[in-house]
Amino acid sequence: MMTWGAIGASVGAWLVLLSATAGAAEVLPPRDVCQPTTAAKSRDGNCAACAVGPISTRPRFQALVAQVGARAAAFDDIDRRIDGASSDPEVQSLLKGRKLAQVLYGSDADFIAGGNASRCLLPDNEEARAAATPVPCNAIPRDGLVVLLTAGQSNISNAGAPDPSGQLYQPRHRFYNFDRFDGRCYLAHNPLLGTTGDGENVATRLGDELIDRGLAKTVVIAPAAIGGTYVEEWRARGGKYFEVLLSTLAGLRDAGLEPSAVLWHQGESNAFAFSTNGAEDGTQLQVTAKMKEAARLSYLRNDLEIIAGLRAADVTAPIFVATATLCGSMPDEIIRSAQAAVPNPALGVYPGPDTDRIGLPLRHDRCHMSRAGTELHAKMWADRLADYWKSGARKP
Repeated sequence: MMTWGAIGASVGAWLVLLSATAGAAEVLPPRDVCQPTTAAKSRDGNCAACAVGPISTRPRFQALVAQVGARAAAFDDIDRRIDGASSDPEVQSLLKGRKLAQVLYGSDADFIAGGNASRCLLPDNEEARAAATPVPCNAIPRDGLVVLLTAGQSNISNAGAPDPSGQLYQPRHRFYNFDRFDGRCYLAHNPLLGTTGDGENVATRLGDELIDRGLAKTVVIAPAAIGGTYVEEWRARGGKYFEVLLSTLAGLRDAGLEPSAVLWHQGESNAFAFSTNGAEDGTQLQVTAKMKEAARLSYLRNDLEIIAGLRAADVTAPIFVATATLCGSMPDEIIRSAQAAVPNPALGVYPGPDTDRIGLPLRHDRCHMSRAGTELHAKMWADRLADYWKSGARKP
């Protein structure tokens, strides 16, 4: 059996293949069915009515979709490595198509793993935008600028708790929020534009932390997280939300901005089946060792595919992958082990914070961060970025 380290090392070839390959990777396959309602009511609360077709008609977005779709060799190489990582026939079978999703996710399997069939989209928060202060993106100082593209699920969205009086943390420094919906920049203010929830966003505190430490003179936060999502929903081939990343990236580039770092925080949804022995629809599971092995390999495949898709879109910024599984019970070692296998400095992929260390007492609902939990979360991200820049990497 191939080891986790061997898998990580062997996919190193995919970056050098991206610039000269063509293929038929389905980045945005046709969507002719909408199924916005699922057993996961918390996820449905983030969704507007489902719509077919791409989420943007911007020329740069359409060009990125075509570009990623034409650079298929990276995805094919990941498939070969993951599919060859186990010789067990049952594990190999579970890794095909939607079989693993059907075993783990109950009635929501097709919604989660069937990106070409259904999706629900994050609603545009017009009320919050109306209260925001617009700033021309080209007026933002470029000297010492850090642009953070943040993505994943709720603990990197607007899910943090306010203080006991109900007040949200607001930035002490002047920095900015790029709103992927309208492609404009605003003064950063909780809740941030472009992501789910109406609470505090860890990136707002992170902006202050980076400026306080002298790691940035100013910051642009480009949020793209969607609460309650599974990693399968973000994968580059058919994942219903990979286009959210491409749309955000296209908007940033239209505004003359490029990510300095990508912060990825996701895993709590995927850990649910193993931490509870159940699916979100209430289905009880009998989790076997072979299911766990298949889940580790599948999670690793999907994370690597997201990274390969971003590289195919010419994102050269470092990508930081958090270790995150805690939501309601105990951390899950299955998903944690897959997350730990993703970073590879040779590919510009680095470990983010281990937010499972932020225990349940610092989570206001046993999942999402309290005020103190968000403060610690921001410091953990700042530590990772500081370590990266202090290691000799190019500073902003």
